[in-house]
Amino acid sequence: MRTLFVGRVIASVLLFLSFNTHAQQVDIKPIPAWVTEQTPDLTATPGTHDSGSSYYLLLDRQENLAEQVYFKHQVYRILTSEGVQEMSDISATFDPSYEKLTFHKVVVYRKGQVINKLSSSAIRTMQREQSMDRYLYDGSLSAVINLQDIREGDVVEFAYSIKGYNPVFDGHYTNQVYLDYSVPSKKLHYRLLTPTSRKLQIKYGNGEVKPAMKTVGSLTEYTWTLNNNAALTTDNNLPGWYDPYRYILLSDFATWGDVAAWAEKYFRVSGAEKKQLEKRLDELFGNVGADSIVNKAIRFVQDEVRYLGFESGLNSHKPHAPLKVFDQRFGDCKDKSLLLSTILGIYGIDAHPMLVNTTLRDHVSEYLPSNTIFDHCVVQIIYLGKTFYIDPTISSQGGTIDHYHFPSYGKGLVIRAGEEELIDLPKPNESSVREEQTVEVKEVGTGAAIVTIRTTYTGDEADSQRSSFASSSRASIQKNYINFYSNLYPDIAVEDTMAIEDDREKNIFIVTETYKVPTFWKASSDNPEKFLCEVYALSLENYFSVAKSATRTAPYRLTFPLNFQQSIRVKLPESWTIQPENKSIESPYYKYTYSVSYNNLQHELMVATDYQTLQDHIPVADVPRFIEDHGVMFNNLSYQLSYDKSVTQSGSAPSKIAVIMAMAVIFMAARFARRIYYGYDPEPALPWSEGQPIGGWLVLAGIGITLAPLVLFYSLFLRSGFFEEDKWAALLNSENYAIVGLVVIEMILNAVNIIFSILIVALFYQRRTSLPRLIMIFYAFNLAITILDTCIGLTSGPDVSLRNELYANVFKSLIIAAVWIPYFNTSVRVRETFVERSNARR
Repeated sequence: MRTLFVGRVIASVLLFLSFNTHAQQVDIKPIPAWVTEQTPDLTATPGTHDSGSSYYLLLDRQENLAEQVYFKHQVYRILTSEGVQEMSDISATFDPSYEKLTFHKVVVYRKGQVINKLSSSAIRTMQREQSMDRYLYDGSLSAVINLQDIREGDVVEFAYSIKGYNPVFDGHYTNQVYLDYSVPSKKLHYRLLTPTSRKLQIKYGNGEVKPAMKTVGSLTEYTWTLNNNAALTTDNNLPGWYDPYRYILLSDFATWGDVAAWAEKYFRVSGAEKKQLEKRLDELFGNVGADSIVNKAIRFVQDEVRYLGFESGLNSHKPHAPLKVFDQRFGDCKDKSLLLSTILGIYGIDAHPMLVNTTLRDHVSEYLPSNTIFDHCVVQIIYLGKTFYIDPTISSQGGTIDHYHFPSYGKGLVIRAGEEELIDLPKPNESSVREEQTVEVKEVGTGAAIVTIRTTYTGDEADSQRSSFASSSRASIQKNYINFYSNLYPDIAVEDTMAIEDDREKNIFIVTETYKVPTFWKASSDNPEKFLCEVYALSLENYFSVAKSATRTAPYRLTFPLNFQQSIRVKLPESWTIQPENKSIESPYYKYTYSVSYNNLQHELMVATDYQTLQDHIPVADVPRFIEDHGVMFNNLSYQLSYDKSVTQSGSAPSKIAVIMAMAVIFMAARFARRIYYGYDPEPALPWSEGQPIGGWLVLAGIGITLAPLVLFYSLFLRSGFFEEDKWAALLNSENYAIVGLVVIEMILNAVNIIFSILIVALFYQRRTSLPRLIMIFYAFNLAITILDTCIGLTSGPDVSLRNELYANVFKSLIIAAVWIPYFNTSVRVRETFVERSNARR
């Protein structure tokens, strides 16, 4: 207990000392002389449409490049209690390694009073790592003043300056200054003082706002002033590269080559350090050649050097030494990139770090050359005459040098001596997600269903899943999965352990899940005799759920690249009436196909959806069609089956028309077969032969011939559904009369084929002379019927397995015909066996 108390005391003392030490790094001084003081209109109030929790009376920002100092001055009125909560803290962030923070003014205006709120004791300085969740630590401090006794109607004014620029920039200056905000303001003022000798480029985004310019001694002064600025309301789901706000770009870099030259000197590695690193590599990799070192080096840097960065001061843009990163086994993106390129260079492979912007991507070329525009570092590798790109921060990546996934970064600047321009980067290798759901229904109307979900990930999707499974336990992932599916099936439960298959070389990652849904069927609310079940493409819901806007003025962000294939197979215990559906939507930005098919032989329903994005955004002019198309896609996410006990218990009556038609066909076919039996009686092929018994290969043919009538009878009357009333009703309701006609023809041919097969059996065992020619016709006739069956089956848009089954049937019939037709046509044994003639002829 005493130890705990002492620990708390020590912690409190350390915290106090920390605050006190940091507070000494913050000064309180009057506003500098170089600043042009702006007087706010303390009486200003927002317009009706601009009122919120607060209102800015002044947004004042001034910079003096000669003195390397930045001045910030703001005045705002608090309008509501929410404004009191939101605006009662004043915060300034600085890097103590090269910046000095000075507060100049903190006052509150209340009913004619001017209340000073600035004192050393009021300033609390603490370390807040904003990027800690991304394993990045920049060493910056935040000085916070918590204003006490703030009320509605108060006007708060504060001003501070930060002196010192990061020495890593070598005196260069780049900036992006916004002229629009999401909140309204009475006055916006931006003033820039720069040495007249400095060549400063200026570029505007979303409209030019010309500054007032004048010379002040050896300085050039630029001043931008805007009054009565309305809040800019933006649309949602904007592409990351799209910026609707007006802004000013400032840079003293003339070209991208100047930026590359600036970066190159910070990414140099001495020969001595390379030799030390080479010794470490010999111990790590052994005696390996260039052909295998590439993949080994990439895997080492990606997987064994963890992503962690300390980016204060110079190291915000300068990487740590590769040897240090190798030994400590951690680094940020630039550290890992320099380490990888250095390792490969030691083995004689041309490799260089490259700067990219993961948000702007290829739009980075629309900005001025700048050393602060980039937010990430990767590696360019030139190997065996080919150029490859690797992101060393992606852990658990699969594939090989030829097939590593490289994200869609658009453009990059290679850090190499003599590099002059941004280069175009390749589009990512294809990635995909294929989710196959199988729902096995044991009983209709009641009982549980077993749901098996097999998801195959490739490319970037496989990398993401592999990393996720490496960083989380199977139990937590399984829990997240089941929570996801419970949105559709609240009582879903795990039936079998999740299975993982990982082929890292081919970069294929497969997850198989098995669940049990106890109440798959639910009684209808308006009819207790009617039961419903639903399958739903839950994984596609986020992609098809589109935010609607009547007055959208900006492009709509798409998840890109995306290639998602989803199928739901429902195995039913009995036959069902299901109307086939097919839907296809194509645009320059996305592709979508949807199909519903039913395999009557297997009693399987298949709902398949494929969705692919082709661009990263929808232009504003095409958003209405995008919303309409995705509304159609969203409506197709769900598929319901219904089961009415009152109808089912009464039985599904056979189709009288189909039965009568079949009986009529069979009767006429039997009469025609009788005429053939007695009327077609050719001379023996070998008149002198006394006849041979059925033997040799004819025994094998005889087995198939004997079983043929039984198989054909089963297929026609018991399996095909030709005589089910509901099947004919569904066909007629589809109004596809071409298909109806083909089905009628198919039924007639199958009925004829039954009689034909019986005739063949009789002639075969009587060894009649008419058998060889008639059996060749029989085999050809069966092949024709099989082809017709396949054509009709393909019109319903079957899934892959059923389509393969149909093709297999054609192939089987083709083989049978190809074997037995030539045999019965040319075999001597056939001629010697089938020599008997009709009794009537005798």
